[in-house]
Amino acid sequence: MAYSIPECRISPVLFKSLHSHEAKIFCKNLIAARKDARLTQLDVANRLGEPQSYISKIESGERRLDVVEFWRIFKILGKSLEFYFQFDDRQDSFEKKSKTLKAARNKRKKK
Repeated sequence: MAYSIPECRISPVLFKSLHSHEAKIFCKNLIAARKDARLTQLDVANRLGEPQSYISKIESGERRLDVVEFWRIFKILGKSLEFYFQFDDRQDSFEKKSKTLKAARNKRKKK
């Protein structure tokens, strides 16, 4: 008697929301990694056997990226895993910049 193996339907998605702060930073980091590797969207897509629109949608945040898909792209782009997940550092930098701008505005108002 032959048994069939049920298809695995679990898709470990990197981010629940495509619009979260972290997802946006991840997409920017992905674009930066591709450009640092001097590859176009078409270059990466061709290596993956996908259309260029596949990469475009991932980079724009229009399409979710699961862990396996990310791993395939990661191997092509050649950056460290940490490079893609630099959320805290950039958030801290953004917050510091915002506080500096706010302080500058308040200083101008006092004059």
